[in-house]
Amino acid sequence: MLDRLYYVILSYYSRNTEHKIDTPGITVFFIFTILFYCLAYVLILPTIDIINYPDHAQLTIGKPTMLGILITSGALVYLLFIRNKRYLKIYTKYRSDTFLNSKTGRWVYWGIYILLLLSPVIYIEIRFSLLNF
Repeated sequence: MLDRLYYVILSYYSRNTEHKIDTPGITVFFIFTILFYCLAYVLILPTIDIINYPDHAQLTIGKPTMLGILITSGALVYLLFIRNKRYLKIYTKYRSDTFLNSKTGRWVYWGIYILLLLSPVIYIEIRFSLLNF
């Protein structure tokens, strides 16, 4: 699923090798770095809740930790998609997929991307609504 999501976002920025912005691989690298950062953040928040269970302290993460998560997310995206130009292999693999190239497919995968991007906010809202009822 991650490759398909990557393809949909990459294909948005490059159409038949005519690039809308700059190099699509770099643009999508930053988009996916932010996505991986949000996903890591969502995995860390419950851990903080479990550690601070009796106190129900505020969800806080220090700036050095946040910077470390961001750098790790960027490195992970590089290793998964950019290294050895894997993004080109993904692009050629899914270029003929009719669902991913349809408007419905693009809407579905962009919706998944936005939902994953907003997952830390959703988690925090659910957590505070359950604790403050």
